Amino acid sequence: MFFGHMTKRGIPDDVMRAWTKPLTERAIRRDYCKYAGDTRRGKRDLLAATSALSTFNRPVLVVWASEDRIMPPAHGPRLAAAFPNSRLVEIADSYTLIPLDQPALLADHIREFIRSDLAAPGR
Repeated sequence: MFFGHMTKRGIPDDVMRAWTKPLTERAIRRDYCKYAGDTRRGKRDLLAATSALSTFNRPVLVVWASEDRIMPPAHGPRLAAAFPNSRLVEIADSYTLIPLDQPALLADHIREFIRSDLAAPGR
């Protein structure tokens, strides 16, 4: 059910199997439960990481799904603003899993970012 809200077009069965196959191993399930079950620590780690974003001065491309149902669209501009040297691109007709919903458009934006932002003199 959770994954269903992350893509407009569904996740192919073979991809879903590849993503969930590691959960058949007991040690991985244990580690996942420990990680996912500690929301207090996760929030603390997220806040610490967020405050450090402003120290990263390299070019950053933030790609956000404008119709996302999991990651609110307003968070894309906030994330981009946290970096001193960023560009925000909003992708329409997609939810969280942009690589599944809009792979060609995402690839185009990444190529353009590499061509323009990363290839600029002094980079």
